[in-house]
Amino acid sequence: MKKRILTLFLTTAAVLCCTLCAAVSASAARPLEDTIPNCRLYDEDNFLPAEDQAEINQMISDVSREIDMYVAVCILDESGTDLSDYQCETYADDLYDAQFNVPYGKETDGVLLLLNMPTHYIHISTCGLGELYYYNGSSDNRIDAMWNHLVSYMRSSDYTGAVNQFCEDLKSYQDKGFPKNAHTYNYSTGQYAYAYKGELHFADKLPWWFNYNWKLWGVIGLIVGGLTSLISMVIVKSNYKFTKSLNPTNYISQKDTRYTVKDDVFIRTHTTKHRIDTDRSSGGGGGFSGGSSHTSSGGFSHGGGGGHW
Repeated sequence: MKKRILTLFLTTAAVLCCTLCAAVSASAARPLEDTIPNCRLYDEDNFLPAEDQAEINQMISDVSREIDMYVAVCILDESGTDLSDYQCETYADDLYDAQFNVPYGKETDGVLLLLNMPTHYIHISTCGLGELYYYNGSSDNRIDAMWNHLVSYMRSSDYTGAVNQFCEDLKSYQDKGFPKNAHTYNYSTGQYAYAYKGELHFADKLPWWFNYNWKLWGVIGLIVGGLTSLISMVIVKSNYKFTKSLNPTNYISQKDTRYTVKDDVFIRTHTTKHRIDTDRSSGGGGGFSGGSSHTSSGGFSHGGGGGHW
């Protein structure tokens, strides 16, 4: 009985530990101080007046420091005239890579907003944990919402207002944390990306624990553990009840006693084994939809998306 209670206690404790570990949210970080000044407005065509550029630079610097991620905004005017939507995406990814990924040698956590004036196209490029905070999965498409928030500002030519709204969305979605079971799938590499120990990890399939609702199982474990403990206490208590002893003569038979001997002879033994299949799909199944990502020309993973205003 003591062993059973000890086993129950250890099992419940393990479930609680898993619940607490799963509840810890990953945090973004800017690994290199030298690249922090790159968090700014890129307006090579001088589309905006100097005072607007200064105001936007301050917004970017403030939000980048607050969310502890790399943030940049790029505005194209004449230089974006001949760019297709796909080329705008490539331009945004490559600019982010050059400023933040190449110096570090891997995917950093951040986001870059590209506004192409000639084609009225908005693209948001995400990287690192930015792929999950600013998610493009169908279950919680934050990129689509962010793009939608910018449309009215761009149509009214309120460009500082658009950048301010972009910065507010960055803060809001980071405060909310990752969407439930957030992950992305890169069709060119065939790899999944998910958060683990504060970083974006890549794998051919999602880990076995990814789609489990640890909080729910923790609550169920506590309920089952409590009921089991209560039943065990009742059983132990009932075993210690005293009963009135019977007269020894009740155990003596008054009839003749006969002994019958039977032998069981086994000719052969046969054992059947069945394999229990423990394989489970981790390819974005389980009733939830993941986001999408792609590989930039520099070989780094990017998420995001965009549209026209």
